Amino acid sequence: MRIPLWILALLFAGYSVWAVNHWHCYKCQCCKGDTAALAENKTSGVPLFKWNASQPEPDANFAAWKKAMLAKGGQGDTLLITGLYRAAETKDAKAANLGLARAAALRSMMAPEFPDSRIHVAAKVVEDDLNETSGPKESAAFSWLKMVLKKDEGAIIEADNAVTFLFPFNSTEKDRDPAVDDYLKNLVEKHKATTATFSVVGHSDDVGEDAKNAALGLGRAKSIAKMLMDNGIAANRIKTESKGESEPVTGNSTEDGRHQNRRVVLTVNR
Repeated sequence: MRIPLWILALLFAGYSVWAVNHWHCYKCQCCKGDTAALAENKTSGVPLFKWNASQPEPDANFAAWKKAMLAKGGQGDTLLITGLYRAAETKDAKAANLGLARAAALRSMMAPEFPDSRIHVAAKVVEDDLNETSGPKESAAFSWLKMVLKKDEGAIIEADNAVTFLFPFNSTEKDRDPAVDDYLKNLVEKHKATTATFSVVGHSDDVGEDAKNAALGLGRAKSIAKMLMDNGIAANRIKTESKGESEPVTGNSTEDGRHQNRRVVLTVNR
């Protein structure tokens, strides 16, 4: 019986594909890098520590994990990093215990998106099955401490290259707080001799008319800009504007929410 030519052609094509793949993966082992990359892409990005290690294992997906984790925090919230360690692990020479060393390492890895001033570190002894022969394991816990504001108090909230100042109700003056004055003076000293420019954007809550809120936002921005100029920043290096009530960071249904929306965001453009 004669086998049709189209069947022979199909068999030959299949064999050719198999032979090429077999040689590619098993002879030259060219696909190992692709396999490793695929395996790496499946990691969650959460920091993992080996036994006695104070630094986490490198993970290509850490940046994505960090972005998602930081997005869980609200404006002004503080991140608490608790380093976990086992009693049998060796004490770190630069910290009171290995847990604090791990927490400190992770705090530094939050930069530049999140400043040290909004991160607290702690340590906790745990009992689990991690030992010298185990692979890397989660050895830190993360939680958010909500910012609590009193009605007439202000706040300084740092984030990357920007800082947010919160204002009391119906006020265009910065909060009467020496810490705010000192912060702005130090900021000016840091950038006075540079070419950095400053964007100062005022915001308001939604109480009152749109036009009035736009004016409040601009007044707040100008009060911060004046502080910059009074301390030595040229006016042509500062741009002020108001978003009024159009860009709230949270709901306006509570006094706490309205307080968080009454703000000026100062961005340093390097």
